[in-house]
Amino acid sequence: MNKSPPSTRIGTVLILLTLTGLGLINNLFYLFACLLIIGLFAVLAVRKTFKTVWRSRGVGIFFILTGVSLLCTSEGRLLAPVLVTKMVCMWMWVVIWISWVGFERILFTFEKLKTPPVLIHITAFTARFLPILSERLKMMLAAQAARGAGKGIRPLQLRNLAGGIGCLLLASFEQAENVERAMQSRGFSGTFPSLVEDGAETPYGSLIMVFIFACIVWFGVICNVLCCPCSKCIL
Repeated sequence: MNKSPPSTRIGTVLILLTLTGLGLINNLFYLFACLLIIGLFAVLAVRKTFKTVWRSRGVGIFFILTGVSLLCTSEGRLLAPVLVTKMVCMWMWVVIWISWVGFERILFTFEKLKTPPVLIHITAFTARFLPILSERLKMMLAAQAARGAGKGIRPLQLRNLAGGIGCLLLASFEQAENVERAMQSRGFSGTFPSLVEDGAETPYGSLIMVFIFACIVWFGVICNVLCCPCSKCIL
């Protein structure tokens, strides 16, 4: 069962509303229900979602480390399940959005929503530089291993890794400036033609699914946040 992607202005607004609502919900059981619905979306509409999540294991490790760091305090132990579940829900929803609609189609829809072109260009160029930064990070780790750096998590290794990531960021900024100068020398005026065409039919089925899920999420926001804003609603 493959649904057409909600790659319209209404679909994008509904997806963003759902993402905002997931960030506002503080009820653990309601978040688990939303996570179950997101899993159903992944099974019915976007079957490659789980493959994308498995390839992004670093994000899962970040969630685990965040939850472990919150266990150091009593308030953190109370909020850790909610925060980690909320991050997982939002991450899964973003993965479904990108895998279902497509990155270029999302940028094209934002362009139709009158988003500033500078923001769209920055996002597009950043996404295209990610594979290059990934290859440079692998080269940096290989160079450290050639100089005798051992495997595992050690304070000195983490310090060297943090310094290397900082150098990668500086190099990416310099590369972005060089690309900007090269494009301006070739007559770039601030706009570039879209790689997708606006000729698809309106995906009514997908829009109805996303609309129902957005209503469920915002029903939870109204009940658990606006009507009962106290911390007792966490569980």
